[in-house]
Amino acid sequence: MRTPSRIIRLSIVLTLALLATACGGDDGDDGEAAPSTEATPETTVDSTDEPADDNTGADEPAADQPAGYTGEVAALVVRRITGELDDFIATRDAYVEDLEAQAGIVADREFQSFLSFTTFDQPDPAVYIGLTEGRSTAEFSASADAVEPARTEAYFPTFEIEVFDLLAPLDQTTPVDISEIAVGDGQVLEVAWRDLNAYDDFDQAAYEAARDAYLEELSAFDGWVAEYQWVSSVGSGIVVGMTVYESADAFQAIATDVDFTASDVYQGFVGGYPIQGGYASVSVKP
Repeated sequence: MRTPSRIIRLSIVLTLALLATACGGDDGDDGEAAPSTEATPETTVDSTDEPADDNTGADEPAADQPAGYTGEVAALVVRRITGELDDFIATRDAYVEDLEAQAGIVADREFQSFLSFTTFDQPDPAVYIGLTEGRSTAEFSASADAVEPARTEAYFPTFEIEVFDLLAPLDQTTPVDISEIAVGDGQVLEVAWRDLNAYDDFDQAAYEAARDAYLEELSAFDGWVAEYQWVSSVGSGIVVGMTVYESADAFQAIATDVDFTASDVYQGFVGGYPIQGGYASVSVKP
């Protein structure tokens, strides 16, 4: 559980993040961020050199993965900037301009991260989260392959990938329009991912029960806006939770609510299934 000193530290980190945001962000956009309600001691997830749509998980993917899914996907890519930020932004914009022109792409979003949920600090180097909606796994892959090679070659050397996956909504009866995620003024997007293959003696039913109980309590807080749960469409074992909060103040209030963070429901999910990574971010491309 979080101790008073941990809560004080979270409040300090939030203040620093807000000050950094006030000094400017990607393309001059302002934003706010706060500590994650799912923050855990530092963990890592293996990076890949470039996105791929092959199975990077275990031989037997976790049961949460959709079998034969052919619907729309969201390509999630979390990038650590390795060079000059201006170079990343310029080459990214050129790459995405060509990508969005392809028939298999529906929409593209970009989020700038202000807090790491594994280090409880501002990301260093900077981290940007891309979310691209494709008409299907196959159409997304074909669209990415069709981007002008010169744009791809200029863009990819500007970052390292922390995590990449093609995602399907957990509830596949309810499509997700990524253009509607965290677009309100001052809203904060929490993105946290787990690799279900990483947990010893993993029990799908127990995991789902813990997740659903946690999300039910989280959604009851003032300042909670929306929840998006995703699973890998390619069977990697990755699952992603995206929670939208009305403001940084609302995010902080929930993250530092002692009754909530000390509860069996919170500990059963956040403590029982630690995240592999995650960030608090704000939209820089609606």
